[in-house]
Amino acid sequence: MGQGNLEISRLSPDGKVTLPFPGLKETADKLGGIKGLAAGADGILYLSCPSAILKAMPDGKVTTLVHPIRLSDVNFDLPPGTPDDHKPFVRGLAVDARATMYAAATGARCLVRITPEGKHSAVLKSEQPWSPTGVAALGDNIFVLEYANANGDDHDAWRPRVRRLNRDGGVTTLYTAGD
Repeated sequence: MGQGNLEISRLSPDGKVTLPFPGLKETADKLGGIKGLAAGADGILYLSCPSAILKAMPDGKVTTLVHPIRLSDVNFDLPPGTPDDHKPFVRGLAVDARATMYAAATGARCLVRITPEGKHSAVLKSEQPWSPTGVAALGDNIFVLEYANANGDDHDAWRPRVRRLNRDGGVTTLYTAGD
């Protein structure tokens, strides 16, 4: 990513830099910048903004899959100075083999599942002080990186843990720093 988290650049083997998605800069700027990126099937890229998911096609067309991301029954904890329209403050993003997206909603302390049609809901909620910040998909498992106090200014208080969300909805804690 380049230009203040507003664009995606492509570097060719001969060293030439191009911007494959015309108009992305303006869209990303209006939505609070690009916070996460995930590769889907057939060369599709998915981009997360604080309250949106964008779909970037190989032909350069960018569409908004979801905006705004509206969640209920979650515990909001936005980073200091975050505008209210940036809820739920999505950061990390992953796409599974079924083209289902998983977004780490750091400002809502949850993981959001987003269908290819844009329907979304919280599927994993983190108890205070934990917040998801990153996510990865591998087979039928979704791995979630969480930090304690992830939205605070004291980065020394950011203690990581990793949990796995199974296809059946079960959650297993795999690692917690300091335990």
